[in-house]
Amino acid sequence: MKEVFLVRSEDKLKAEDALKKDDMINRGSIMLRAAGSLDIKEEGYFIIVDCSAEGIAKAREILKDMMLKHDKKEIVLQKIEEQENAALQGFGSFMG
Repeated sequence: MKEVFLVRSEDKLKAEDALKKDDMINRGSIMLRAAGSLDIKEEGYFIIVDCSAEGIAKAREILKDMMLKHDKKEIVLQKIEEQENAALQGFGSFMG
């Protein structure tokens, strides 16, 4: 299960450290992307957490005072997938 959180730039390290300290969340995947790197007009960083539903609930609790409202979950996930696919294609042509 994936969830996307948006945090202010100044809260990025604090949020990342808090998530990594939780064993349940850290067993999954934590990815950070600057909103600008995804061509999304938001200030701050998207934190993508991929873990169990229970882990997502814990992440929401941990980030409740740091996260900003947004409605871009599907857009963020799509842009990240596009970037990863482009990188794989570039690597394939390099090796090819």
